[in-house]
Amino acid sequence: MTGWRLYLAARGSLLAVALWVGALLLVLTSGVTVVEIRLVATEIPRFTPVWELVPVLLAATLPALLVSQLASWEHTGHVRLRARAAVVAAAAVAAPASIPWIAHVRLPDDARWLDIAWNVVLFAALALLATCAVGRLAGPAVVLLAYGITIGVQQALPGVAAHLPISGARTNLQPHPWPALALALVAVAAWTITLGRSRWTARRTRHD
Repeated sequence: MTGWRLYLAARGSLLAVALWVGALLLVLTSGVTVVEIRLVATEIPRFTPVWELVPVLLAATLPALLVSQLASWEHTGHVRLRARAAVVAAAAVAAPASIPWIAHVRLPDDARWLDIAWNVVLFAALALLATCAVGRLAGPAVVLLAYGITIGVQQALPGVAAHLPISGARTNLQPHPWPALALALVAVAAWTITLGRSRWTARRTRHD
């Protein structure tokens, strides 16, 4: 357990757990709150429930907290470090996606939650990849930009949104588990191999 304590101590692990608890409580206490987004007046608004918005924001943030701040002793390629990185990456995907699943017990029977959980998986996987590729500061920004663009397309261009692997448009309300799962597997593998920091990112942001 000492190895795990050191591993987690090199990260914002406690803050990550606190954010997950806070996000869950916020969703549970918000009930059926939905944000109405309308960019094009002639199209139906994109209704964004709080049980999607908050988990996506959490998903964008977690990888930045879970990147090592002690790169000098972690970039050794040790098998145990890679195994721990895989566990942390999987948790960074599963934790935000669990919030819609937990919240659905307090939602009306006709409330969407399963497709939203897969949306969160997809954006959580994207957050892992973005953080690996461009770092802990730019990574979350990339995910938030992608989420905003997705919402805009879903509201303004529902015909295009019908072909996206993300639900939310009036033309696309079904779950998309396979694209989300495939991206999640790729993201966890990338995080495991790079320990959350690509060579370019490691050179650019040295903590040694």
